[in-house]
Amino acid sequence: MSVNEQQVARTKLYWQCQFGGWLAFGLVQLSPILLYNNSRTRILQLLYPAILKLALGLAGTHLLHLGIRRQQWLQMTGGHLTLRLLSAIALLAAILAGIEALVNARLPHDPMYHPTDPRRIFLGWISWMIVLSLWATLYVTIHEFRSRRAREVRSLRLEMMVQDAQLRGLQAQLNPHFLFNCLNGLREVIAEDPERAQLMVTQLSALLRYSLQSNQSKTVPLADEIRAVKDYLSLEEIRFEERLRVRWFVADEACGAGVPPMLLQTLVENALKHGIAQRPQGGEVAIHARLAGSDLELEVINSGELDGHGHSSPEAVGLKNAQEMIKLLYGERASLVLRNAADGRVQALVRVPVVQAEVVT
Repeated sequence: MSVNEQQVARTKLYWQCQFGGWLAFGLVQLSPILLYNNSRTRILQLLYPAILKLALGLAGTHLLHLGIRRQQWLQMTGGHLTLRLLSAIALLAAILAGIEALVNARLPHDPMYHPTDPRRIFLGWISWMIVLSLWATLYVTIHEFRSRRAREVRSLRLEMMVQDAQLRGLQAQLNPHFLFNCLNGLREVIAEDPERAQLMVTQLSALLRYSLQSNQSKTVPLADEIRAVKDYLSLEEIRFEERLRVRWFVADEACGAGVPPMLLQTLVENALKHGIAQRPQGGEVAIHARLAGSDLELEVINSGELDGHGHSSPEAVGLKNAQEMIKLLYGERASLVLRNAADGRVQALVRVPVVQAEVVT
């Protein structure tokens, strides 16, 4: 369901609750009038004020609803929200009680009944205070319930996306071609360079360990993600040999920022799979990490060219999942863009707010 469809559905539900609730309130008020009064004059004297109260209640609570939304009171903490609601309810109740008294004075009423009597206006104000307070309590409760449900859904979707990213990263590292090249390279260097062979085993085990454990957190320190990517690239250099050239441009102040696990890994893997691997002569991958105000920018530029499909390509599903994952984590402040750059290169740029990183253990 699109954002517009969700908004239409919420608006429809709101009006259904408004009309349904106030209709039930009106029936409670009107039933005794119609059942226990035989005089037509007496029925009209009681019926008009009841209908007026129903109309004022519907209009007044809608104004309160608009004020709550525009002032974004529901984003406040309990104490601040309660204070503002009580103040608004007291003012609105006074206005409604005044309008009710003035209109009732001009409608047919019992001569013994004085709508503009200050005591009756005060009792009307108390009555409206009670009604509006009950409405506001129900309104806030329903909103909190819906917000909690939405947070739970987002949390579950985010958990699934993180696990999917972790699984895809693990699949890439357990790919038969990747493992074959690693093992074949190990076989060649064990006798010639035992220290390098030992380093390769360490890099492979560290990479697999990071892939298995990174899904335990929604964010990981960028420094940990970079170490995992460097291990991955070191092992991929066995396959690409001189066809792969890597350059790093990482700002020190960016290393402590939190990023979704396997995010940078996905960008780099996409650059190798759909860029470098498709070129007989290979190419270069440049990896940038920097702070831009209150945001973190991750940029991967590789030799190659988009085939015109971009994110719609079935092979770009990893980037699609990464894009959805950062949207779930950061909302509209996050973005992932894949586009052709100058000089026959492809740029993948991620921008996310700087957050405190969780530690992967």
